[in-house]
Amino acid sequence: MLETERLKHEEERITLERQQIEINLHLEDFKARWQELLSLQNENNRWTTLYVTALLLVVGWVINNSGQHNSGLGDLYARSDNAYLILSIAVLNALYAFAMAFKGYQIQQIAQYQYEVISQRIRIISKIEFNEWERYRRGQGHKLLRLAYFLLVKSLPIVVSYTIIVQYWHYQWNPQAISDSWKSSRNWFSIAAFILVTFSFIFSLLTLKLGRRWNIILRRREARPQANNAL
Repeated sequence: MLETERLKHEEERITLERQQIEINLHLEDFKARWQELLSLQNENNRWTTLYVTALLLVVGWVINNSGQHNSGLGDLYARSDNAYLILSIAVLNALYAFAMAFKGYQIQQIAQYQYEVISQRIRIISKIEFNEWERYRRGQGHKLLRLAYFLLVKSLPIVVSYTIIVQYWHYQWNPQAISDSWKSSRNWFSIAAFILVTFSFIFSLLTLKLGRRWNIILRRREARPQANNAL
């Protein structure tokens, strides 16, 4: 009898030690992903600051050039190689939007891995709640705020790019087509810029699907305790 009790306690001790090791391993993985997440978010913030600064400088340059020559946007596009320079800004905006969308995709991917995989395993082993921050902050009715943030900040490079390209088409497409016909390199460059901007826009929309996946994850999380209680 005593030997049986001793073996039972020994098995429980081994089980607890194994569980502790598993939890520690998952916590280390969680911390590593958390540091990676913070690094990506900080990089996003730096890029956003640089982009807004560069955008203000470009706006200042456009206003300054228009004021010095007492001309409008049409003359600004037509002067020298300004069309290439301004359309290049649209291309850089598209590349920036693509990079930011990809960074956002990585951030969402890491956050979902932390909540759906690591945290779930820790909850199963420890029988206690873990990493409830995601469920708390995403369940507070802030969807409109996140949508407004995307529309005002994330979509800004795309809006600026399309504005530049449409303005070029308005002021310079016909003059270039008349002078060079279909051989106009400026017009072809504007088409290439438009395709690149559109590609970046579509990619940004596709990455939003990963963000919407949080709704599915949280509904599963909410249903799991109810299923356990029913059992």
